[in-house]
Amino acid sequence: MEEGKLSKDWPHEWIKKIRSRPIRRGSAKRMRQIDLAKRVGVDPRTVQQWENGDRLPSVGNLKLIIQAFWEDGLFLEINPSQEAEQLWLAVKRFSEARSATGREFPDFDAAWFAMLAVTEVMETNFTREVKTTSSASVSATIHLPRLTSHFVGRNQAKVDIMERLRIHSLVSIVGSGGIGKTSLAAEVASSLIDVYPDGVWMFEFGVIHESHDLGQLLLATLGIQNQASQTDLQAVMDRIADRKMLFIFDNCEHLIDAIAATAESLLSVAPELTILATSREPFNITGEWVYRIPPLSYPGDDRSLQELNEEELLAFEAVQLFLERARIAVPQFQPTLAALKRVGAICKKVEGIPLAIELAVARMNMLTLEQIEERLASLLSLLTAGKRTAAPRHQTLRSTIDWSYNLLSGKERLLLRRLSVFAGGFTLEAAEDVCICEPGMPDHEDRIIREDMLDLLSGLVNKSLVSTEIGEDYGMIRYFMLQAIKEYAGEKLREDSNERKQYALSERHAQFYIQCLVREEPKFRTRDREACIEAVRRDYTNLRSALQWSYANPQAHSYGLHMVSKLYWFWLHEGRLTEGLFWLERFLDSSNDVNPAVLNGAKALHGQAVIQFIQGNMEGAMNAATRSVELARHLQEESLLASCLRLSAFLHIKMQHIEEAETLVEQSIDTARSAEDSWNLASSLHAYGRLRLEQQNYDEATVFLKESVQLFESVHDQWEVSGPYECLGYAALKLGDVELSIAYFKKSIVTSQIYSGSWVLSRGLEGIGLALYAKNALFEATVLLGAAAKGRQNFDAENKPNFPAEYEEAIFALQHTVSDLEFREWWTKGRDMPQAQALAYALEI
Repeated sequence: MEEGKLSKDWPHEWIKKIRSRPIRRGSAKRMRQIDLAKRVGVDPRTVQQWENGDRLPSVGNLKLIIQAFWEDGLFLEINPSQEAEQLWLAVKRFSEARSATGREFPDFDAAWFAMLAVTEVMETNFTREVKTTSSASVSATIHLPRLTSHFVGRNQAKVDIMERLRIHSLVSIVGSGGIGKTSLAAEVASSLIDVYPDGVWMFEFGVIHESHDLGQLLLATLGIQNQASQTDLQAVMDRIADRKMLFIFDNCEHLIDAIAATAESLLSVAPELTILATSREPFNITGEWVYRIPPLSYPGDDRSLQELNEEELLAFEAVQLFLERARIAVPQFQPTLAALKRVGAICKKVEGIPLAIELAVARMNMLTLEQIEERLASLLSLLTAGKRTAAPRHQTLRSTIDWSYNLLSGKERLLLRRLSVFAGGFTLEAAEDVCICEPGMPDHEDRIIREDMLDLLSGLVNKSLVSTEIGEDYGMIRYFMLQAIKEYAGEKLREDSNERKQYALSERHAQFYIQCLVREEPKFRTRDREACIEAVRRDYTNLRSALQWSYANPQAHSYGLHMVSKLYWFWLHEGRLTEGLFWLERFLDSSNDVNPAVLNGAKALHGQAVIQFIQGNMEGAMNAATRSVELARHLQEESLLASCLRLSAFLHIKMQHIEEAETLVEQSIDTARSAEDSWNLASSLHAYGRLRLEQQNYDEATVFLKESVQLFESVHDQWEVSGPYECLGYAALKLGDVELSIAYFKKSIVTSQIYSGSWVLSRGLEGIGLALYAKNALFEATVLLGAAAKGRQNFDAENKPNFPAEYEEAIFALQHTVSDLEFREWWTKGRDMPQAQALAYALEI
């Protein structure tokens, strides 16, 4: 097989090739990765991963990529539709090849592509329409605050809001304190001066505290004198009735009802009036369009942050703002790449909140970037050095949250305090179970009952203290608090409740997530495994928080043991072996001698043994496995006993104790049959097949492994079947059927792609590599063996091949068949392949 042929029509090459062409439309010469990221609405890191072959774009993102390429004239002029379709088909082909569930990627929508040209013509006409109004703007009256610093980021938000202002007479920018609502509104308004010939006016409602002062503020800002015979509002309505004006209503949340009524009255008499409002909650009146302003974009997880280059870091809006303000505060600051990464880490900790970024920069006269990052463990304590000229509510991060907190009702405050127990988001059901008041609590005005929760939580969302994330097809809604708000609410909780109440709240939190694990655990061995893993992944931050609380409170250790006994399979699946072993050992060690009557202890020991086995700690794994077998026998838990016996058999196979392994695996099979547990029986037959491979009885091994596959398919576990498929690949290889061997190894890869742990996938790559060596495809064999070696190294699993003898034989032969230079080049090519690209390479062979 030729090397060039393998990379033909790869999606990442299509995307990079088209993006790199000279732009035919617009002022830029070429489209950079940063530019494409902004157009699609993703991080630059994501575009880099698309172009490296690390991942594939989703259907929605692929449409946005194609639209960006079309708008900039990057497709071939002769037949742009054909080239767009070729790009689509390349992504479709690889997406379906990698899918572990057989999910189909939709076909290219030629009608949609044809509509792009129509849309472009419409947008061009709109641009001309705006330009024709500019001549009428000379006499417009502009009353906007003069921005003392450069506005950074929010390009797409500005476009969206300006477009909505063409359609809606009332647009509200809604968000938490310090998120940048006023700056965005002023920036948008300054871009629309030509559209409103009768003036653009900002009304700063934060300076008044009573609704009866509204009319006077409107009059004073507009410079109108009222006649005694009419109300202040009527005087304003008379003046603006036939004028095309833009009003900015700034900081409306503390007088929300009165300002909403005022806006409604003004709009009813002035058809050419447009109002752009900023508030921590919407007006909730007819005709209002709400834009919920997010934080500035900032780097994601710590691992990806360390991999970003300078250009990618500078693409984040939060980093841009930090550097812009730092140049003013400390002009001598010249950031290196290491400093930029530190800035990115700071922006991540403050979650892209503009006010928090500016307050962090204000500390640069006293602290290094490293010191600022370290001290951000307490956001509210560090971020206190605001500008003296700023409104009091914006001088510190605490004061801006104080402003919102003081506008809440008693029950809303109580709920906000209690929501601080959650970490990483929560659902309505979680809030209902955890945050209701204890039974028997006196019935006073601030008591929260289940029936109150929806309205109270909606109130906190409306007031921008809690944000929402809506899942695909509205299948799920999750709620989040910014870290600064969570920290503030936690402080208020500790101030306003005693230790007993705090313990009871944390206990309900732990109990709720234990029940979530109880519901999800049985699904792990069924066709619902992927959904089960995703459910635990969503709530893992809460689970980790509950584990930390349980360990910190000795009387709650039983909760922790319960959780780890049901989490080991998650850690195994996700490749989080070190973390999993850390928590298992913590709670097993704290229990000293595990109570023989406690099932959770036996399961936790089994989980500990599984992880130690994968890590290569044979002695520790054997000790834990032996204890788990004893406890499972004592508890007469047949399904658990079958699992524990099977693990012991695998350990003895690994240590070449063949006779002991045979006894254990036969006991495991008999126990699973007695329990009528098809899943455990399938797993134990897999172990028996592996044992027969070690005994070089390949025909009998094939029989056991095929039965294992059939049983896994009967219980609809389409992922655990990867193990017997891998062993069938080796059996076929030993029996001389190389093509069948490759087919089995491919099935192993396809069925195990749901696993995040690359050590699982590396086994399939290694198998295909050995089969290709047997086929004398030396280049492809070396590439895949290099990729498999990297997969084993990337995670904290044992860095040894699955079938060492065959592996060593192939490596030795390759090194003595091709030149040293060729071997190193081919091996490095595989080692440097991202996991997704290596898998695609293997599946395309």
